[in-house]
Amino acid sequence: MKTDLVLTLLGEDRAGMVQDAANCVVQVGGNWLESRMTRLAGKFAGVARISVPEEAISSLREKLDQLEGMTVQLELAGELQDNPQLRRFTLSIIGPDRPGILDEVTRELRRSAINLVDLETKVGPAPMTGDLTFFAEVEVLTSPDTDVGMLEAKLDAIAADLGLEILLEE
Repeated sequence: MKTDLVLTLLGEDRAGMVQDAANCVVQVGGNWLESRMTRLAGKFAGVARISVPEEAISSLREKLDQLEGMTVQLELAGELQDNPQLRRFTLSIIGPDRPGILDEVTRELRRSAINLVDLETKVGPAPMTGDLTFFAEVEVLTSPDTDVGMLEAKLDAIAADLGLEILLEE
């Protein structure tokens, strides 16, 4: 019987990190199902969902622990509970960088019981001015009865307070 696991890895960025982990998975008869990985500040970080034979989990742990220059974690995957009634939205955020932007936006999402499912942020120069600018793409899931107008009003208030543009799209 196959078991789904979540594999996380972190280490100094170098060529071959993903291949090293993928090779451990294939050596125990496993399959790499999906992943998100990136390079940040000279480090390489990733998370993957893999499927391995139940009896091979301890062997996989041993192989992963032998990888040099990487911190690796392996956990049982949770139940995937896709609810087709949930509404999916994307928030695009852009504005002058300052501490607290992500805290303020995610605080409102939490207060509104909105689940953040994907987040990508960066700080870089604005196209015309070169000023440090915060950019974010946030994917969220809401219940079907979420008052989108009220949510937009709350996000508009945060945007005005922080000098941002926040666009909510379904």
